[in-house]
Amino acid sequence: MRVLMIAPPGAGKGTQGTLIAAHFGIPHIATGELLRDHVARRTGLGLAVQEYLDRGELVPDQVILDMVREAVVAAKAAGGGYVLDGIPRNIEQARALYLIAVDLGMTADVALHLDAGDAEVTRRLLARAALEHRSDDTADVIAQRLALYHQVTAPILGWYRDRGILVSVDAMRPVQQVSREILTALDQLLPLLEHAAERAGHRADLATLGEAFGAAGPAAGTPA
Repeated sequence: MRVLMIAPPGAGKGTQGTLIAAHFGIPHIATGELLRDHVARRTGLGLAVQEYLDRGELVPDQVILDMVREAVVAAKAAGGGYVLDGIPRNIEQARALYLIAVDLGMTADVALHLDAGDAEVTRRLLARAALEHRSDDTADVIAQRLALYHQVTAPILGWYRDRGILVSVDAMRPVQQVSREILTALDQLLPLLEHAAERAGHRADLATLGEAFGAAGPAAGTPA
């Protein structure tokens, strides 16, 4: 099972990604953790990241994509599954990630979209900031992050929908309920993916996955 996670901040992407990874026994590739790990181990990529951070600059997409490629190579060696969390954040990253995955024979089976409204995720983030005594997650900062998500990240959803692998789930309910629906649906998807792999070159019908979520299914398409 190979899953991309797409969600606004505060929708529970990290939590659900961890649960999916544990359920299927596959790596949870979180780009933030990758960055911190490379910096801590002082790898070549980590040293490059530290230089950008020291200069107060954003880490370039290519550096992050190089880290993700390395992690996906390791995931392939470990059995071929993954949950990718934190990338893509824009259409350019989505396309670059797709090319990497095609090259490695590790294209995603599902782009899982956690759908949550701005008011709810703002409430969650403010509650988390108060609990963790974080002064950087203010209402203004959260509003800016959400605006960036809607402007830059949300358009990716249409791209994955066109490819036939997008599945959206209502993430505004309790975590346990969302988790049960996701895992049940992905479990139902596995036989379809295995059958599609056996019938190489044939298209897989993913409509039943949407039905498992109680929503309209995605358009049929080749897993990519």
